Amino acid sequence: MANKHLNRPGPRILIGSIIIIILIAIFFSVRTPPIEVDTAEAIEAPLLVTIDDEGETRVRDMFVVAAPINGHLLRVDLEAGDQVVAGQTVVARMMPAQPDFQNPRSEAEIQARIRGLKANVQSSAARISQARADRALAAANFERTDAIFKRGFATKTAHDAARAARDSSAAQVTEALQAQESAQFELKAARASLMGPSISNMRGNALDITSPESGSVLRVTQESETLLTAGSIIMELGDPLDIEIVTDLLSRDAVKIKPGSDVLIDNWGGDQPLKGKVQRIEPFGFTKISALGVEEQRVNVIIDFVDPQTAHARLGHGYRVIVRLVEWSGEKILQVPISALFRDSGIWSVFEMDAGKARLVPVKVGRMNDEHAQILEGLEAGASVILHPSEKIDDGTKVSLRDETR
Repeated sequence: MANKHLNRPGPRILIGSIIIIILIAIFFSVRTPPIEVDTAEAIEAPLLVTIDDEGETRVRDMFVVAAPINGHLLRVDLEAGDQVVAGQTVVARMMPAQPDFQNPRSEAEIQARIRGLKANVQSSAARISQARADRALAAANFERTDAIFKRGFATKTAHDAARAARDSSAAQVTEALQAQESAQFELKAARASLMGPSISNMRGNALDITSPESGSVLRVTQESETLLTAGSIIMELGDPLDIEIVTDLLSRDAVKIKPGSDVLIDNWGGDQPLKGKVQRIEPFGFTKISALGVEEQRVNVIIDFVDPQTAHARLGHGYRVIVRLVEWSGEKILQVPISALFRDSGIWSVFEMDAGKARLVPVKVGRMNDEHAQILEGLEAGASVILHPSEKIDDGTKVSLRDETR
C-alpha cells in the first residue's frame, strides 16, 4: 500500500501541468500568423508617359475620280488593287446624257412655244425694215440740214437735232437685228427640245476618263452601268504604300503633345510595335459622341511612320491601330508599380516590407503611366514594396512572401 501512494503524482505537479496546457492554448489562440503578400522592387529604369488611343491608317494623297458630265457610265473593268498610270490608264468611260422622251402635254407646250417664237422672228423682221427706213430718212434729213447750216441758213440747234436723229435711227437698226438673232436662237432651242434620245448613238463617242495620278485603285464605288450626274464619285485612287495615321484625341490631351513627338504604334498585327512621329495637330476641333453617349471635343492628330515602308507594307488604307503618343520620358527613373500606391490621409503612401513587417512609408509621386509611378521622395532603389495591400495590413503588421508553389 505504501508503494502505491509513492507512484501517484503530487497535486502541485498536476496543477502545474494544467497551467502549462492552458498557457499553450492561450498562446496559440491569440497568436496571429503573418499575412502572405506579393512584393515588387523599387527600381531605376526608363519610364514613358503616353497618351493611348485608337488610330486609323489612310493614304496620304487620295484622288477621287468623279463624273465630269451628266451621262451614262459604262461598266468599270478595274478592281481594287489594280495599278494605274497618270494620264494613260482609262479608269472609266461615259456617254453624254441623252434627252428624255416628251410626253404629249410637254410636246404641245413646246409646239405652242415654237409658233410663238416664229411669230417673234417675223415681227422682228418687220421692225428691221421699219428701222432701216427710219435710218434712211434721218440720214437724208441730216444731209439737207448740214448743207444749209454750212451756208448759214440753219441754226446749230437744228443741226445737232438732225445728227442725233440720224445716230438714234442707226442704233435702232442694230437693236432690231440683234432682237431678230435672239428670236432665231430661241426658236432653234425650242425645236431642239423636241429631239428624242438616239438609241443608235448610245455606244459611240464615249468620253474616256483617265487616271489623275499613278498608284492603285483603292475602291470602286460605281462598277455597273448607271446614269450619273456631274460630280458623282466613281472610284478612289492612291498609293497604298504612302500612308499615314490619323487619331482623334481629346482636346485636353492634344495640347500635351507637339509636332515631332515620338509615337509607338501597337496592335497593328505585327510582332513588334512600329515607330512614328507626330506630323501635325489640326487646329480645328470637333464634337464627337462617345460610346457612353457623352459629347467630347476632339482634335485630329496626324502621325507619320518612322520605320521604312517594308516594315509596315502589310498595312493598307483604313486599318485600325493603337497609338501611344509619348507625353514625357526619362531614362534612370526610380519607380514602383502603381498597384503598390494608396492614399493614407490624402498622402500617397506604400508599405515597405522590412524584416518581416509592413512599414508605412509616405512617398512623393511624380509622373505616372498605366503600370508604374515615379518616386521622387520616400524610397530608395532596391526597396521591397507590397503590391495590392489589403485592409488587414497596417504599420507593423507581420507579413511574409506568398508561396507561389502552393
